Amino acid sequence: MKLLHTSDIHLASPLTSKLPSSKVTSRRRELFSSFLRLTERAKMTGASGIIIAGDLFDSERIRKSELDSLFSVILSSPEISFFYLAGNHEKDAVTRSGLKADNLFIFGEGWTSFSFGDVIIHGRTETSADMFDTIPTDKSRFNIAVLHGELKQRSAEGGVIGLGDAAGRGIDYLALGHYHTYSERAIDKRGVAVYSGSPEGRGFDELGDMGYSEITVSGGEVTHRFVSLAKRKIHEIPVDITGAMTTPDIERRIAAAVSEIPTDDLVRALFVGGRELELRCDKEYLKERFSNRFYYFEIKDKSGLTVRAEDYRYDKSLRGEFIRMVLSDESLSDSEREKIIHCGLSALSGEAFDIGDI
Repeated sequence: MKLLHTSDIHLASPLTSKLPSSKVTSRRRELFSSFLRLTERAKMTGASGIIIAGDLFDSERIRKSELDSLFSVILSSPEISFFYLAGNHEKDAVTRSGLKADNLFIFGEGWTSFSFGDVIIHGRTETSADMFDTIPTDKSRFNIAVLHGELKQRSAEGGVIGLGDAAGRGIDYLALGHYHTYSERAIDKRGVAVYSGSPEGRGFDELGDMGYSEITVSGGEVTHRFVSLAKRKIHEIPVDITGAMTTPDIERRIAAAVSEIPTDDLVRALFVGGRELELRCDKEYLKERFSNRFYYFEIKDKSGLTVRAEDYRYDKSLRGEFIRMVLSDESLSDSEREKIIHCGLSALSGEAFDIGDI
């Protein structure tokens, strides 16, 4: 038997805090497409069911059209059983909708169990300190538990799942949701706890390969593996700008850093290293230059200003005096010194400067 474990799809996510408006609509469609592709993948690989471990939707406010689209996929896939656990984002909105399907199985607040061939799938939306004391596992069969929350040593209310409390309970696979990247930890000698991660990244806090976990029950054991599914990967690539003196210098460094990234992906160039005082970088030009190459491209500057007091020890100009004064002020933090120096030098040179750009 084969089952696919997914979570945190966040259908209907607004995405406005993660992407520019020009990309929001297409990426929202791609989030739904990821659920559709997952269902098609289940059919192609002969999987019997899909476990959704919470946060299928991004909020409790779900449009009827969005629910109808979801249920159309489920109803058109009668050979696949969908085991759905509500997450902290959508809560009970799907249940309250009243929409039903014979192949949709929904977990309640307390332990709800479904017998599925050689497997029993247990799940609950609410967590508590003693919840694993009452999980109705059958140690003669294979047991999958489904929960949504933060994995810690001891269980508690509010979405805290105790790894230590799960040990010795006969759990073969703990299907988790809440964190958006794949990870796994051993429960005991018998079982493993797995975060499937999101099937499609939404922003630059969800980097790298995204997909789902494929569970196989065969030959008297339960095995699993991560499978990639994302249409686009999200990359944050460090670009060391130390010593760069011109925009073309930085352009060449970005080009080298992103040379092997597919054009369909989302890329952030993260400037690091020391930024020379004389550098005037045209970030808008660089954004335009690389936006033509990738689905989406942005720049984030985490570099630090390279200013050495000894370089201005004998500089008798107003600029030298200003820099020495700022660098010697111990009441200022490094970031404050950097902003003051940038503003001051821009004022001395007659250039317009927006402090929010630092």
